[in-house]
Amino acid sequence: MYGEKPAVQISTTTKQQKEERKWRRWVDDHLVHMLSPNVYRTPSEALQAFRYFSKVGEWDTNFSNFEQIFVIYVGATAMYILGKFLKHRYELKENVRESLFDACKEWTKAVGKSHEFMGGKQPNLADLSVYGVLNSIEGCDAFNEVLQNTNIGPWYNRTKLAVDNHMGTHPAHKL
Repeated sequence: MYGEKPAVQISTTTKQQKEERKWRRWVDDHLVHMLSPNVYRTPSEALQAFRYFSKVGEWDTNFSNFEQIFVIYVGATAMYILGKFLKHRYELKENVRESLFDACKEWTKAVGKSHEFMGGKQPNLADLSVYGVLNSIEGCDAFNEVLQNTNIGPWYNRTKLAVDNHMGTHPAHKL
């Protein structure tokens, strides 16, 4: 659990740890609430999302055609309605994309132009938290529009590369 003494000491300052914790909390309390209203913003986007989830989740190997179609259409309808409710609950802008863009711009500004990651030269847990949220919508229109309308793309691509290459692995864990 965060805050406990790690098995391997990683050199970060108290200030860096507080900043990391602040942004991890921001992800949980703010950024994550942007997802459903953006991914399920319209009926067609809700269907797109469920079709994407079906593809990457390999639903065809676990469910019959009828079950897949049922889950896609019923799920998309339910999530479209839920997205509207969540938009109001979390007081997002009328155009929910603007709220998502603003959050991504806030993150990019916090990382800064002089740093590759919030964690400096390697991603920290805040980087990984933001990346995880955005990665979950990578196949959706909302993600593509985030890349087109904010400057988060370079950070996202660096983080994706770091995650794919296990660059955050502490040297003591490498063989």
